[in-house]
Amino acid sequence: MKNKIWACAEILGVYVVMRLLGQAIRATGLTDAEIRLLGWSYIGGLIQVGVPLLVIWLTRRHRADYGVTLVRWQNNLDIGIKAYLVRIIPYVLGIGGAMLLKLDYRMLPGGLLVALTEIVGIAVLLWVLRCQSEEKALTSVRSNVIALVALLFLPIAVGLAMRRLTLIVVSTVVWQFVFSGFGEEIFLRGYVQSRLNQAFGRPWMVFGVQCGPGLVIASLLFGLLHAFNTYNPAAGQYTLAWGWALFTAFGGLFFGLIREKTGSLLGCGIAHGLPDAVGEALAKVMGWAL
Repeated sequence: MKNKIWACAEILGVYVVMRLLGQAIRATGLTDAEIRLLGWSYIGGLIQVGVPLLVIWLTRRHRADYGVTLVRWQNNLDIGIKAYLVRIIPYVLGIGGAMLLKLDYRMLPGGLLVALTEIVGIAVLLWVLRCQSEEKALTSVRSNVIALVALLFLPIAVGLAMRRLTLIVVSTVVWQFVFSGFGEEIFLRGYVQSRLNQAFGRPWMVFGVQCGPGLVIASLLFGLLHAFNTYNPAAGQYTLAWGWALFTAFGGLFFGLIREKTGSLLGCGIAHGLPDAVGEALAKVMGWAL
């Protein structure tokens, strides 16, 4: 019990430090300047990545235990690309469907629709993971690398072709892939989920994936953090996005299952960052509001 309490207290402390550093930087005006110029806060992204990695280093823990490893990277790259394709289900059918029905996916009705498609995506992912062949993945390395690079450059190419390429479009590709994708995975699936696994263990077997309470807790935390995306008292905004929280919690399960199956952050980082990088950057090129 003591180990479990200590692990939870440590995670809470790391999160508080991250928030305090973010608020301190915001108070200097640097965050607002970044967002005006680049569309995103790179300092905030560095804090999200740097603090948990610093804790791992200071406590002399092995980075590989937290998913920071390139072992079997060819297989994990293959899983990441396949998981990206599965993510089309909640993005197109879920978010796209909510927009067609004029439902705000940040609120509960729209969020519930997206959550249902996330559940379908999880079912498909579990089938993909069960059928995964490492031997075939080794023969697909070149095509997977080409696909990854081509997809990341797609919004930039479209922006150039339409003469709508801006610094913010390029910045969106970089920030969403590196800091939203891998950054959030390093904190939540890397640090939080792994730390909880150390304390609570992984006693469950779910369709061939060994996991435990850490998977569920990290996913719920992932959803809760998104609930506060619409909460900004400084701007007079006090609404919590419970629909957003609902479907991102299931999204957390999706990414967390990849982390548990592979032991690495590579696959879930690609599955998380690639759809956001391509989708949001293309939306900015096209002038779509998400």
